[in-house]
Amino acid sequence: MSSAQESNSETRKETARPITPCAANRILIVDDETMIRDLFRRLLSLRLPDCRIDVAINGAEAVEQFHAAHHGVIMMDLRMPVMDGQTAFLEIQKICRDENIEMPAVVFCTGFEPPDTVRTLIAGNPAHCILRKPVTDKILVEALQPRLAAKKKP
Repeated sequence: MSSAQESNSETRKETARPITPCAANRILIVDDETMIRDLFRRLLSLRLPDCRIDVAINGAEAVEQFHAAHHGVIMMDLRMPVMDGQTAFLEIQKICRDENIEMPAVVFCTGFEPPDTVRTLIAGNPAHCILRKPVTDKILVEALQPRLAAKKKP
């Protein structure tokens, strides 16, 4: 085998590295409103006691926390200061692509009409969805449970 063929073979092996899975029992709540973050954290801690719940106050913080912990599910507001939910989603998607990390399920939770750009981003991928605030605890848990379960499958 020539050295060029060996180099190509090595490159293929490097790019075929396994995908790093997300933490199936870890949820990140991202919202700039303290009351909403605290309410969602208390509710999910009670209803999903086997999960670790982390919080972030904006999209930039969410990107940092995801990069460190690889949450399985991210529940994210769309309108926030510093970095909005759509931009954070795109940044997390880039991290996952660049570092070969499994993309978390993202549940956008917003009180506003989601822009078409967000709908297009998540279209065709059942791992992601949009919930409208106010959201009941039942709907919230029903949105998160199957996404967490999907992360636990090999």
